[in-house]
Amino acid sequence: MKKILLTVTLVVLAMMVVAQTQLKDYYIPKKGDWAVGITFNPATLYSQRLSMQPDAGDFAGDYVAGLALNPKQMFILSQDPLAAIRFKYHLNECAAFRTTLGINGSLVNYREYVRDDYAFALDPNTQNKVIDMATSSYNSVTLMLGSEWKKGNKAVKFVFGVDFMYTIAGGMLNYEYGNKLTELNPVPSTMPMMGLEIVGGVNDFEAQNGLSYARPIKSYHHGYIHGIGLACDLGLECFVAERLSLGIALNFTPIMLAIQPQTWTVYEGFNTNSGAVVNYNSLISPGSNALLYGTENVGCRISLQYYFGKDE
Repeated sequence: MKKILLTVTLVVLAMMVVAQTQLKDYYIPKKGDWAVGITFNPATLYSQRLSMQPDAGDFAGDYVAGLALNPKQMFILSQDPLAAIRFKYHLNECAAFRTTLGINGSLVNYREYVRDDYAFALDPNTQNKVIDMATSSYNSVTLMLGSEWKKGNKAVKFVFGVDFMYTIAGGMLNYEYGNKLTELNPVPSTMPMMGLEIVGGVNDFEAQNGLSYARPIKSYHHGYIHGIGLACDLGLECFVAERLSLGIALNFTPIMLAIQPQTWTVYEGFNTNSGAVVNYNSLISPGSNALLYGTENVGCRISLQYYFGKDE
């Protein structure tokens, strides 16, 4: 993958050199012109701390279990979106207002067969099974609003910009079970990630107030991380064809405030004191915050955009 990304970067730079030396007629943005394009930042692939999607070839159960068995808060750094859509509106030939929107996420409905406890109680040799399901919903959204400025009078221009950046990332896990939790079956059979053999798993085994076992049911919540900061970039934009440009820029986020709310789980368990199944809310982690500053969040953004104008 790194070789592919390096090759793409070199190809973009080579195209810029050719355009700078050979392109005679090229488009020059004017006041009122606007552009739509896409951006791609390969550096984000190697630095993202909070996975929003299973990797290609991953077993869905491993992905969901990995989230379920790590209930603590997880921060995502102030990274440039891996891929995003960008819109620009030119105030004049050298300055433009821009907005960028990047979205990443997944909805995974993982299902697994488990023993049918009721059928097993009637016949130990039964092959009947029921289905447990865990639903993972994770996503991230990054919105950037800012301006960029261009310098140069040829096909390749030096570009630098500043953006206000807002990021929200996180999600939750929900569970549905095939075997009901009852007085006669206070510890029902469940899929392995919920089983008694998992140390540090997602069940609550601390006996309290008549409860000796409980399992999450409604929302196993990791909380949504909110980040507010500034993003800067500088690089080159090259018009390789009529109204079509390629860009490459070094970007970084010098400062960002990240806020993580408290995380919690709703459990269900059989209460021996009341003789009924009860639900309760258990806090997992208190709220936290972080001030991220410096140049750790450095990336290399590649962009492709098409310009529209009144005289088109």
